[in-house]
Amino acid sequence: MASDEPLILAITADYFLIPKLEDTARALGFRLEIVQSAADLGAEGPPIPRAIPLTEPLEGPDAAFVRSLVERRPALLLVDTTQDAVPWEHWIQTLKTGSATRRIPVVAFGPHVEGERLERAVRAGAEEAVSLGKLQASLAQIIERRARRIDLAALKEACGRPLSELGAHGLELLNSGEYFEAHEVLEKAWMEAPEWHGYLYRSMLQVSVAYLQVQRANYAGAVKMLLRLKQWLEPLPDRCSGIDIAGLKRNVTEFAAALEAAGEAGVASLDPKLLRPVPASDSG
Repeated sequence: MASDEPLILAITADYFLIPKLEDTARALGFRLEIVQSAADLGAEGPPIPRAIPLTEPLEGPDAAFVRSLVERRPALLLVDTTQDAVPWEHWIQTLKTGSATRRIPVVAFGPHVEGERLERAVRAGAEEAVSLGKLQASLAQIIERRARRIDLAALKEACGRPLSELGAHGLELLNSGEYFEAHEVLEKAWMEAPEWHGYLYRSMLQVSVAYLQVQRANYAGAVKMLLRLKQWLEPLPDRCSGIDIAGLKRNVTEFAAALEAAGEAGVASLDPKLLRPVPASDSG
């Protein structure tokens, strides 16, 4: 199926349910991926305790889980509460306590006689928990109600507009290396922008913060910003409001690879040339 189809990620091993999930997802224009074990997401092993759990984990299986979701950017996560081969409750909580993944909607399901598990799923952060019977009877409606779709047409239309005055000023500050000032201005531009133009300002905002964290030799802060950036930057078309988004994505990818290679010990000596300006688009 086409790679631009939004993804539904289903954590289940119910072989009677999977064909219905596949058929319904396809009919609604989604692609489906099934997860039956932690190894499917590269997230096997016991979690590493974290001093501050209300943020993205950067080590161990939890970090692998978060990275896998950041890369996949599912429109919806379906979680089978009988799937004890994965730490589903812990995964929901981890997903919902990090800015990089908390926008991913979660619908949990399980036998109606195991209501306590459904309640645990909601306490962990799931937007909805339904019985297996209700899921089967109302799957299409649940997907339509809960899945987060990107309106690519609206995003493209927004990208045909010029930058706002605040946005242009924030970009100028970012490209001048004034990253703290840029992030403050771009935050205002994002908050004042219509929803879809906000994706651009949020992207530039988080690039500026990632650069700022590198200047401060804050490896964890920079990595977390790059994780959070993907949900805003990746959906943007190649050109947006005079910015070469394709070029920006290449720059960010190279920057992220160099940061990962340097690690916490080497972040202070990272080549400052990697903190590249946001490139302009030739065609505006």
